[in-house]
Amino acid sequence: MIENLKLALNLNFNTGSLEGSIEINLRESVKTFILNKGLKVEEANRELSQELKGIQGFEKFKVSVVKLEEPANNLELIYSGKLESYESVLPYLKDSINREYTLLRTDSLFYPIPAEPAFESLVKSVVSSEFNAEIDIGGVPDDLTIAFGGEIRDNRLIIEGTNRLDIAIAPFHVIEGEQFRLFVLSTKGIERTLDLLRRAYEFYSSILGKKTAKYTVIETPENYGGQAGKGYALVSGSSLRREIPANLYHELAHLWNPRVTPEAHLSRFFDEAFANYLTALAIREIHGEEAFNSFIENLRRDYEAVLGRFPEAEKLKPSEWGKLGLSELSYTKGTLILHDLHQKLGEDFYEILRRMVNSAIIDFQRFKEIVEDVSGLVIDI
Repeated sequence: MIENLKLALNLNFNTGSLEGSIEINLRESVKTFILNKGLKVEEANRELSQELKGIQGFEKFKVSVVKLEEPANNLELIYSGKLESYESVLPYLKDSINREYTLLRTDSLFYPIPAEPAFESLVKSVVSSEFNAEIDIGGVPDDLTIAFGGEIRDNRLIIEGTNRLDIAIAPFHVIEGEQFRLFVLSTKGIERTLDLLRRAYEFYSSILGKKTAKYTVIETPENYGGQAGKGYALVSGSSLRREIPANLYHELAHLWNPRVTPEAHLSRFFDEAFANYLTALAIREIHGEEAFNSFIENLRRDYEAVLGRFPEAEKLKPSEWGKLGLSELSYTKGTLILHDLHQKLGEDFYEILRRMVNSAIIDFQRFKEIVEDVSGLVIDI
């Protein structure tokens, strides 16, 4: 949906507010944008109206709805206000502007997203975007560091071919290497983490092919939720330093995500289920068979807990999860489906993974065709 954007932000760390100026170009004309509930458009190059409204089907998630009088494929806005947290609705979404830890990400709508105030519309808009962005940030105190997944030139941030933006500002320590760049809140235990990250990267590369760009890891405080973007990940401090850093392996695995249709993405099967099973394989490669079996058994227990709440999930196919709002099944049942498929197919399973990664775009029909072509196995998914 978004083709490119230029964004200038001025942050006020005393009030938790921001002033933003944005130029945004789209691949098609739209009429509606959504913003964080605490932000308001002050000036625009087009006539528009604004109102505070809940997202359809998730009414407690309030957003500023900006509606143009006529559809357009470009927009210039000046907006301002306090970036408000959505923690009361989604506990991980603690994004705010403050000296201890500032996080700006697409999920908190710190810039206008072309979408209707509906969850499915928002997901489709983000997934279908692949844009280049330039962001200038002002107001950052000298003792704080800006962390970003793309290129950083002082207070100018540049990223290409992304579908989301994530910016963290905190008293980071920066660790630069040939393959990796880490922004961490403490250097304690980080050398071991870096070694495990390298080993996981080499393992995934041996299966799916190397990625040449530098990979960035940004440490977050606890309970901010793990997140992967174009060549980077947000990972909590405890997850980085665990004996088996499964969350780190999981976010790294997203580097090899196949490109999926917006409809197929709703199920989260092709990103979360596959990332979770690659995590399991990395655990076996690095930490051994016992650790792998334990990881799989924990998934089985988690899935059984889901069945206790929703027995009908047993009969649902992955292609049905998204429409029913059950994408959480991708982490458990989806991973177990891939484990069973791997056990049936052996080494052919890796050929399926490679074909997926190298496909122009994936949906459930294409996945079915790849599996049947590689293995001769007929699947109903």
